[in-house]
Amino acid sequence: MNYRWPRILNYHAIVRLEDDPNKASTSPERFESHMRTLKRQNMRGVSVRELLRAWSAGKSKGLVGITFDDGYKDFLQTALPILEKYGFSATLFVVADMLGKENDWVHWYHPQPKLKLLESADLRVIVERGVEIGSHGMSHPELPELDRESLEREVSDSRRLLGEVLGEAVEGFAYPYGILDETSIRAVRGAGYAYACAVNTRVENSAYDLPRIPISEADDSLRFAAKLRIHSHYRVVKKFYLHTLGKVEKV
Repeated sequence: MNYRWPRILNYHAIVRLEDDPNKASTSPERFESHMRTLKRQNMRGVSVRELLRAWSAGKSKGLVGITFDDGYKDFLQTALPILEKYGFSATLFVVADMLGKENDWVHWYHPQPKLKLLESADLRVIVERGVEIGSHGMSHPELPELDRESLEREVSDSRRLLGEVLGEAVEGFAYPYGILDETSIRAVRGAGYAYACAVNTRVENSAYDLPRIPISEADDSLRFAAKLRIHSHYRVVKKFYLHTLGKVEKV
């Protein structure tokens, strides 16, 4: 099994929050500085779908996957124009049954930010502009805590619903909170997804628990550069996370 996977960055909201204990946001200024750094290092931000296809063909040099979890309205308003400025694309993992609502799922820390989520029409616009849409479940629960029927709904129904909204098959899934187990992976694979993204936790070391590098406002230029440098072996990356970030934030 290949333990060396291409770099995949993991963002959430691109908005400035005065109080963000869950580290769920990155200011527009900080986000653009990250994208500028990639460009200066001759890297190109792409969707996970494009990244994996290039990686399979041995042509992923210089490519970096860029992902956004939850599907906040600010992606269309703020993040996408910045991505387009640098000629980048991305994958956006959305909570299928909460389109047009707010992020009212459980957060570890308070205050919990109240942020607007994208609507169905927004997703179609985003796809037209070259961004991949993936699933983040129906309602953003911890998948290992669900019974079989609820797990099926979160994984399979979200893929079906988003496929209907977009008029195309959804290939990618991101585990809510980055929490997964063997049963979760089996459900995702069985639902027909081509890949799934985790964060720190891995079970199979396969395309169904791809590691991602969590990025937030705390990542100034030095921290961001360090994360890019040490990405390539998961065990090293995990050790870095645990020593510099603490436990994975529940966002």
